[in-house]
Amino acid sequence: MIQSCIKKKILEKAVSLEKFGMNDLAWEKDAAVTLINSLMNDDIGILGGSVYKIDSNNFMPMYDNWSCNPDSKEVSKDFNFRSKTRALEYINKYPIYLDERILFSLVFTEDVD
Repeated sequence: MIQSCIKKKILEKAVSLEKFGMNDLAWEKDAAVTLINSLMNDDIGILGGSVYKIDSNNFMPMYDNWSCNPDSKEVSKDFNFRSKTRALEYINKYPIYLDERILFSLVFTEDVD
């Protein structure tokens, strides 16, 4: 079960996607980067994520995503750190144009519920 201090960090700036018919959370770029950096020393990893765009209240999947799987000989602490580094690299490199609202969903190694 996810620790309450980690859950609080995750939920703090999350955008619920329920109104778009998805039981998921997402973050704008700055919030996602801040969140992942705040989780760097926590015992949780990021298995991957997806990218969405909101334009005039229209929700559009961008069909862009990334994933990160543990190596067979990798201990969980090393995977957790590597997976967060990989997520940061992807999000920081993702192009966002002026006035675009891009959201990043994250798949954690533990359920946030």
